[in-house]
Amino acid sequence: MLAVISQGTRSRQLACAVSAVLLSISGAASGSSFALLEQSASRLGTAFAGTGAAADDATTVFYNPAGMTALDASEATLTLSSIYIDSSFENENSQPALGQPLGSEGGNAGGWNAVPAAYVTFSLSDTFSAGLALNVPFGLALDYERDWMGRFQALRSEIQTYNVNPALAWKINDNLSVGLGLNYQKVQAELTNAVNYSAVVAQGLQQLVASGQLSPAIVPSLLAANAGLEGMTRLEGDDSAWGYNFGILVTLPGDVRVGLSYRSSIEYEIEGSVRFDEPSSPNAIGNSIITAASMSTLADGVAAVDLELPDSATLSWTVPLSESIEMLADVAWTGWSSIQELRVERDTGAVISVTPEEWEDTWRIALGGTFAVNETMTLRAGIALDETPVPAATRTARLPDTDRTWVAVGARWQASNALIIDAGYAHLFGDDVRVEQNAGSTALNALLVGQQTTSVDIVSVQAAYRF
Repeated sequence: MLAVISQGTRSRQLACAVSAVLLSISGAASGSSFALLEQSASRLGTAFAGTGAAADDATTVFYNPAGMTALDASEATLTLSSIYIDSSFENENSQPALGQPLGSEGGNAGGWNAVPAAYVTFSLSDTFSAGLALNVPFGLALDYERDWMGRFQALRSEIQTYNVNPALAWKINDNLSVGLGLNYQKVQAELTNAVNYSAVVAQGLQQLVASGQLSPAIVPSLLAANAGLEGMTRLEGDDSAWGYNFGILVTLPGDVRVGLSYRSSIEYEIEGSVRFDEPSSPNAIGNSIITAASMSTLADGVAAVDLELPDSATLSWTVPLSESIEMLADVAWTGWSSIQELRVERDTGAVISVTPEEWEDTWRIALGGTFAVNETMTLRAGIALDETPVPAATRTARLPDTDRTWVAVGARWQASNALIIDAGYAHLFGDDVRVEQNAGSTALNALLVGQQTTSVDIVSVQAAYRF
């Protein structure tokens, strides 16, 4: 019996692929979903506790612009974070796609990723400060082996964002400062996955038999001849948009600082180009079916989707416990529920599909501390709990996101009055999560059933020069 793979099913799979290019990095990034907290080596050392209240270097432009008024001098800061992701799939009872071998478990889909950031702040007067942040607030990648059993659902997934964030701060009095920033953000995304052309040929053969153009007797030999036919598809998309951030910094008795910061959501209209590389069939009938598909459902073209990346709010505080010890804490909320569905449209305006996502808002709690060994050396440590927004029902090989527990350490060296060096390290323990997904069709995409295991290691260094 021939498997039925309808044109509508193929269209839905293409639509899901276009959607995935926008949301493909959840399992790779180190904040919840694909948000990147790694914008500061000094903050990494406390597991990003106290981000909006510490205000001890120029990275505060991103975390809470009001903190610029707490800096003693103008400052330029460079940060480089190196993130190693270990994300592997363990097969339990997966099933191959029609006409294809099952394949391998995919190996480690992670690897090393570099996340740079740069900041500069200026003291304009006793009450006003200005600053600029250049960083990467969302991103990273997953890249499975070419022959893995989920290749028809995901191979390479990469997303990069570039953020330009000018900001101003006003010191209202000795106890209260406010800050406001604008964010110009560009997103670029790339997705690849294999395409099961054996299933495409099988569907075409069924249509030829149904129309009386082909004898059913020769179908089994044609199916066997066209087994193992795979192609590739690549999707690329980009857009740019504006957002804003603001913050408040309050100094209480005992030098206790409380910071409240907010970053707005950013709405994108991402347009992607879809390209297919088709294989050659060993016979003319198979080639004619592949050619027909390349002119219709598997044709190169343009698709677009609206995407709203989430807003976030963070309450931070720092509490001096002695002359050498300080406690820091963060409670952060991220509005990932902005992603409830992905509506994909062609450039003609026709709706290709509506894919449910049903993401949930998340909370992150972090607690850290610093210990001033002497006037030039400060040690840091911290822990954090970070929720995932991805429900089990919508988890995929491209989105194997999981709750994470952070453990971090760091140090600061005051090399001179002008030069400060920071370094930090964190390990993120991820929960093992179940992946059970066929992306709408086992015949086209295989059925993945197994466990995804993910952990992350982060090393950051930072140099700050005060002038």
